[in-house]
Amino acid sequence: MELRIENLTKQYGTNIAVNDLSATLTCGVYGLLGANGAGKTTLMRLLCDIQSPTAGSVSYDGMPIREMGDRYRALLGYLPQDFGYYPDFTAFRFLMYMASIKGLSRGFAKDRALALLEEVDLIRVKDRKIKTFSGGMKQRLGIAQAMLGDPRVLILDEPTAGLDPKERVRFRNLISTFSQNKIVLLSTHIVSDVEYIAGSILVMKKGKFIHEGRPHEIIHSIDGKVWECMVPSTTVPGLMERFNIGNLRSEGDQTLLRIISDEKPLESAASVVPNLEDLYLYYFSEETQPASL
Repeated sequence: MELRIENLTKQYGTNIAVNDLSATLTCGVYGLLGANGAGKTTLMRLLCDIQSPTAGSVSYDGMPIREMGDRYRALLGYLPQDFGYYPDFTAFRFLMYMASIKGLSRGFAKDRALALLEEVDLIRVKDRKIKTFSGGMKQRLGIAQAMLGDPRVLILDEPTAGLDPKERVRFRNLISTFSQNKIVLLSTHIVSDVEYIAGSILVMKKGKFIHEGRPHEIIHSIDGKVWECMVPSTTVPGLMERFNIGNLRSEGDQTLLRIISDEKPLESAASVVPNLEDLYLYYFSEETQPASL
């Protein structure tokens, strides 16, 4: 089973959102990292056949998804970043409605909906109207609807937005369990979500993949570019203007800084082992700041 992206391009006027991308996705979890405007959402919409590419193609097991039509959509689960719902539907009714759109039999849909509501911890509120749900509850319902048809390809755009730390752990465990013999593409600003569960990382910037590989492999690309040093706390504001600071921890009148820099930033700085958040900051600090871990 493979999802092949070949020379994929999407252009809006003079803006190139996706720029000549090629990749082959097989079974496993892929983390898609990038700042706002990197082209992540456009790429996901192309993979879901919601938008047509300007050039290039996407194929599933050698068949162009455009030609597969409903056969491809039957294999697909998708959670968009802006997930729509019917406020007066109950959680259970909404899943049954989505199951009917997907063409699932009523018996299978009922069993699957109840099982997923249990998985996302909404079974006790299955008969409550969605308009009474918190943002996190709505997001969990969105995850459940994406997984309704036991899809072979699952595409999730910012799926942990609005989830508290406990809910995010539950989600990560759910995806890890679900991803056996499936292709999962997960886009998020929360670096730890992909660091824990993704077998491969795709780093996207200005419509292109600038890194692709296992987490430890791409982290090695910034070896020697992450530093720590202890400085007087009074000097921190000035240092924050000069350097890309990933973390700081106050210890009385001293502050421990973690600095991402190509060159040794201060004489007292010592090189340290980088992590995935450091890599994110290295490539995207000028465009956006990542969400907290």
